[in-house]
Amino acid sequence: MDETDLKILNILKTNARSTLANISNQVGLSSPSVKDRIEKLEREGVILGYRPVLDYGKLGKGLTAFVHLTLAYNQSCDDELADALRELPGVVEGHYTDGDYDILLKVVTENSGTLRDVLNMINAVEGVANTKTIISLTNPIREF
Repeated sequence: MDETDLKILNILKTNARSTLANISNQVGLSSPSVKDRIEKLEREGVILGYRPVLDYGKLGKGLTAFVHLTLAYNQSCDDELADALRELPGVVEGHYTDGDYDILLKVVTENSGTLRDVLNMINAVEGVANTKTIISLTNPIREF
């Protein structure tokens, strides 16, 4: 991966719908060369996919919370547990972590009542020992 690949990735990170012509103009390569580089980055797993970035508030889900999970010792990093959490409504992201907690979940939901319902579902998953929830007030720092 060279400086040109990094420039292409930065352009795609900002707008994944950028045209090959637009990217070509910005990096100084022909469109076929840019296309070849993007395909190589996809094959190598650097680019994992393309997806829309959603404004959950406009979808009626204006509450974002981060839920720290402590797991039962024998459930640490268990795929079945991750699959069960992935299926819960409002769970949009999850990370195994090191330190005081085992998993960090990002949950988007309508309001505090529906968050309570999701937390009850999370706590009912076999292997979840404890949760701690932090509610987001605003999101001033975004990657895109």
